[in-house]
Amino acid sequence: MIAINPSGAYRRLAAALTAVAMVLAALLTGAVTARPAGANTAEDAFTGMLNGERTARGVPALSTRSDLVAAARGQAARMAGRNQLFHNPNLTTDVRNWRGVGENVGYGPSAATVHNALMNSAPHRANILDRDYTEIGIGVVVRDGRVWVAQVFRKPARAASASRSYASFSHTLRFGSKGNAVQRVQKRLGLRTTGYYGRATKHAVTRFQHAQGWTGRGNVGPKTWRRLF
Repeated sequence: MIAINPSGAYRRLAAALTAVAMVLAALLTGAVTARPAGANTAEDAFTGMLNGERTARGVPALSTRSDLVAAARGQAARMAGRNQLFHNPNLTTDVRNWRGVGENVGYGPSAATVHNALMNSAPHRANILDRDYTEIGIGVVVRDGRVWVAQVFRKPARAASASRSYASFSHTLRFGSKGNAVQRVQKRLGLRTTGYYGRATKHAVTRFQHAQGWTGRGNVGPKTWRRLF
């Protein structure tokens, strides 16, 4: 999250929501558009600056998706309405058909100022330049001279046929487990892929389970595995 005060200084309030992974057997939602319906000038500015940063580094530009734009605009409106900077707690359910999803949020006196602050913050810059993401939705609300922005990134889910290869998972990963399966879970949850199921992995799995509305104990059994993949 990025906040810019009237003097133009910024500080990072919290790390950006990192990519989590899940494969859904669904078709892509939202049509790719060069310019989202009703896009305002600030949204166009953010999209242009963001894709400019990517292409300047040899990273493919992101395609705009209408469903991601809708999710981003909703979050920008909520932040502006509360006059408070925060991440969308329902991002992983508001956004469909994702294998990886992330969000940057910020506010400031202008689109350029907020963009520069995002690029100067390592976790936000990582989202902007992430090669795994292929789709973007940007929502902006301008209120009382303050620009509120939400950027929603997505790596789409695999086709249904690809997800069937994970259906045979029948054991349980828990604290102390090791191996390739642990690395796969860690990668899906945006963690360092050590291959060891330690506290960080257990906590991340617990958060993921709670986001699904489950009680969750931080172990990966067949149910959690199927939802992840």
